[in-house]
Amino acid sequence: MPAIRVSELSYRRLFEAARDGILILNVDTGRIEDVNPFLVELLGFTRAEMIGCTVGELSPFKDIESNEAMLQQLQRHGYVRYEHLPLETRAGRRIDVEFVSNVYEAGSRKVIQCNIRDITERKRAEGEILRLHAQVNALNADLERRVFERTAQLEAANEDLEAFSRSVSHDLRAPLRHVLGFVELLHRDVATSLSEKSLRHLTTISESAQRMGHMIDDLLGLSRVGRATLAKSSVDLRELVGETIREMEPDTRGRDLVWDIRSLPVVRADRGLLRLVLANLIGNAVKFTGEKVRAVIEIGTVAGAADETVIYVRDNGAGFDVRYADKLFDVFQRLHSEAEFKGTGVGLSTVRRIVQRHGGRTWAEGVVDQGATFYFSLPA
Repeated sequence: MPAIRVSELSYRRLFEAARDGILILNVDTGRIEDVNPFLVELLGFTRAEMIGCTVGELSPFKDIESNEAMLQQLQRHGYVRYEHLPLETRAGRRIDVEFVSNVYEAGSRKVIQCNIRDITERKRAEGEILRLHAQVNALNADLERRVFERTAQLEAANEDLEAFSRSVSHDLRAPLRHVLGFVELLHRDVATSLSEKSLRHLTTISESAQRMGHMIDDLLGLSRVGRATLAKSSVDLRELVGETIREMEPDTRGRDLVWDIRSLPVVRADRGLLRLVLANLIGNAVKFTGEKVRAVIEIGTVAGAADETVIYVRDNGAGFDVRYADKLFDVFQRLHSEAEFKGTGVGLSTVRRIVQRHGGRTWAEGVVDQGATFYFSLPA
C-alpha cells in the first residue's frame, strides 16, 4: 500500500475517533465538506444537515463572526481562535466551546480544519474556583477584622490587667503594712500585759498578713510572666540547674540531701523564665522532702515526642494522690495544708504558664509518701 494511502487511513482513524468535534471546510467557499462523529453527537445535527453549509449557517454558531471575515483572517494569518464560544445544541443544551481553525494542505489542495472542544465542565470548574477564591478573600477579610478586634480587646484586657496589678501592688500592700505595723506596736507596747492566748492571736494575725503579702507577690509575678516578652537563646540546662541548686543552699544546709543530676541538654528558651521554672520545681522538691531522713532529688530527661525535649524533677518526698494531678497546676490549688508545708499555691501555675508560652506542656506523677515527679517539655 502506498505511503500516502497509509497516511490517509491513519488520519481517517484519528478523525473518526477524536473526542473533539472536527469540521473540514473548503478553503475557497468556507463550506463544510466533512464532520466527524463526535461533532454530530455534540451538536445533535446529522452529518447530512451540516455538509454544504457554512459555519455561520449552523444555528449553534450564530454568535461567530461572518464566514467571509473568518476566511479573510485565515488567509492573512492561517489561524483563527475563539475562546469560550457559547453554543446551543439542537436539544437546547447550552455549552461552551473552544473553536480553533487552521489552514493546511491535503494532498494537492488546501482545506480548513476547525477543531471544536467542549469546555463547559472546565469553565464550570473555573467559575467554582473563582467563587471559592471570592469566598476565601471574604473569609480572610473577616478573619483580619476579627483579629483586629480581638487584638484591640486583648490590648484593652492587658491594660486592665496592668491597672489591676498596680492597684494590687499599691492599694493592697498599704493596708497589709498597716496591719503588720500595728501588730508589731502591740507586741512592743502591751505584750507583757497580754495573756498567752492573746499573744497567739497576734501571732496568727501577723503570719496571715505575711502570707497574704507572699500571695500578692506571687500573683504579681504570675501576671508579669504572662506579659513578659520571650528572649530565647541557647541555654545549658546543666549549668542552669547548678546555679539554681547553689541558690538553695541556705534551705538545704545541714540536711542529708543527695542531688542526682543526670545528663542534661542545651535547649532554646528564655533563660530568666526557665530559671524560674527550675526554681519552683527544685524548690518544691526540697520543701516536700523536708521530713525525709535522707532526701534524694533527681533531675534529668526522658524520651518524648520527636519534636520536644522532656525534663523531669523527681523526689522521694511527701508525694500526692495521683487522682488530683490535674489540679496541681491551677492557681491556689494545694494538696497539703499550710501547717504541713508553707506555700501559696501559685508556683506550679507559674511553671505551666511559662512552659506553655514556650510551646511546651507540663504534667506530674506521684504516690503519697513515696515521692513525686514533675515533667515539662520544650520544643526541640
